[in-house]
This record gives sequence, structure tokens and C-alpha cells, in this order.
Amino acid sequence: MRVVLIHFPFAEFSGTPYDLGLQHGQSFRDLVRLQLAETMQAAADSGLTAAEALEWTLERQARVEAIAPHWMDELQGLAHGAGIRFDEALAVQLRPGTGGLPEGCTSFAAVGQATADGETIAGQNRDLGEPYLHRMFLAAFRPTHGPHILMHCVPGELGGVGLNSHGVCVFANSLWGRSGRTWMAPPILRRAALESDSAQAAVQRIQAMPGPAVGNFLIADAKHARNLEILAEGLEVTNVDDGVYAHANNCVTRTLKPHEATRRPLPHSEGRRQSLQAGLERHAGSVDTEVCRQLLSDQSGRPEPVCRPFRSGDPFATIAALIAVPHTQTLHLSYGPPSDNRFTVYRL
Repeated sequence: MRVVLIHFPFAEFSGTPYDLGLQHGQSFRDLVRLQLAETMQAAADSGLTAAEALEWTLERQARVEAIAPHWMDELQGLAHGAGIRFDEALAVQLRPGTGGLPEGCTSFAAVGQATADGETIAGQNRDLGEPYLHRMFLAAFRPTHGPHILMHCVPGELGGVGLNSHGVCVFANSLWGRSGRTWMAPPILRRAALESDSAQAAVQRIQAMPGPAVGNFLIADAKHARNLEILAEGLEVTNVDDGVYAHANNCVTRTLKPHEATRRPLPHSEGRRQSLQAGLERHAGSVDTEVCRQLLSDQSGRPEPVCRPFRSGDPFATIAALIAVPHTQTLHLSYGPPSDNRFTVYRL
């Protein structure tokens, strides 16, 4: 008999940083090892041997430790729990080579008078391709010190997308620049943001990083949203303190747009962004979680709809929609495309 899932597996990790990593590794051992194998394959595809990829990784360990020393203990625990080496656990965070794991996502925020109750709502569709539907999980990380985090995770990664107990939420989309990547990869930046106590504090922490990860990161709290476009050439912040905002897989700031790669995996993402932006604007003043579910379910756009149903060979199919309500620390998460309406509501 085939078991049909209606939600992502849920886990809860608690204790010291080492405990969090150990429980993570033990709970999803096989999937962490699969993610490691794919990370190393991506490095090989970039022209690195396994030894070179791990050497590159360890050369950057001090930079990661400078951002958050306690992550070293968490990675030790992760490695122990999953039965891999520390350098391999770190490689999953840094993605040696060209970076691997592109995300074709569409994110949004509605702030202030744009929402039905004046409280921020933010979220995204995660377009990672159908295989990740059967790999990802949702976890509550409850450390002995620091904010608790409710996070939609790729197995083995320190930082996914979601929200924390301060009401800070983080969502992310891939960008592609002419100069390629920096030394950092998104899991590092996302986790740093999710350990911050406000959207603005997260922005300041990222701005202080040397070479933050390339990508688009939408960070919100109960009253504000900040969108960060990051390429190797620079970082631009868009402040959203009232109104609606959507972002996809292309730069919209004037200073960074000229630095985008000439060829991108999702060349029509601007149409997808405009479609979601227009939908949010139509509902300005009444945006709530139900409106967000409807907008994220839109499959009408071509060739890149906001919601991308499973099609054979599509590496960017929508595997989940996330809608966060920071002031109630609530996360609405769909299993599969939101158009399938398999949502589960979680409260941190």
C-alpha cells in the first residue's frame, strides 16, 4: 500500500548547539548524507576533486566561525549524528565550486496598511524541483540560548527559511551575477538572519559580513520588511515599512541590475514578479493568509507562473508555499504546490 503524505515531516531539536546538530543528524541521517553526496557532485561538476573541495571548505572555516562561533559545535554534532566528517558537514553549508542548489522562488511581504489587521505577512513559493518534496522537513530548533527557530530545511543545512521567536522571518530566491558567487552560500546567511532580533538587526549583521552570499533575501518582522539583493558586486536594501512587495529571480535595483548574468536559468522571472506584485496591489488593505494562499497558487502566467506545477524534468517545480505571520509566530506551509491546498499551520 502506498502512503500519501499530506505534510512535510516535522521534528523538534532542543538543547546546546551540539545537541541541536546531533539530533538533526540522527533524525535525517540518510538525507543529510544524500545532500552531502549531491554537494560533492556539484563541486566535481565545477572541476574540483573531493580533496580540493574539502580543502577549499576548511580554508573558509574561520570566516564562518567569526560570524557565529557556536555553529562549530552544531556542525560537530551534525557530523556525529549523520556519520560524516566535520569538513563534510561544513561543505554542505558552503557548497564548494559554483554553489549548486539554485532556487527559483518568488517571495513577498505585505506591511502596515496593506494587510487586513495592520500586521506583517510575508512568505514565498519554494521552487526546488519535485525531488525535494520527498527530502525536506520542517523543524523547531529550541536552543538553550538565543531565539527559537521554526525552519523549512534542506537536510544538513544550518539555515533554511522560516521565522524565529522574535517574529523575524527570512525568505530567499536565487540570483545570478556576472562575477559568479562569493565565498559564502545561502545557508550561512539565512541562519544568521534567523538568529537576529529584528529585521533591521538582521540587515545590519549581513551588511557587516565580508562577501555575503549571492541571492535575494526578504527579511521581515511584525512591523517592517527589508529586501536584500546581493551580488558579488554589491548589496542593495529596499525598505518596506508600509505597502506590498514581491521579488523573484532577477534584480530590480538600478545599481545591481547591470551586473546580472547575461544568461540566467529563469530569464522570465520579472513577469512572475510583476504578476505577484499586481495581485498584492489589487488586495492592498485586505491582505490576509487566505489572499496569500490564492496568490501563491496562481498558475496562469507563462512561461513562468507564480506556482509551477510538477512537470517532467522541471528543476524549478514548486514544492512548498510558506506564509509567515510574525506577530503570532505562525507559519502556513503547503506540502507540494499551494494550488493543491495541502496546508498545515504551525505555531512556534
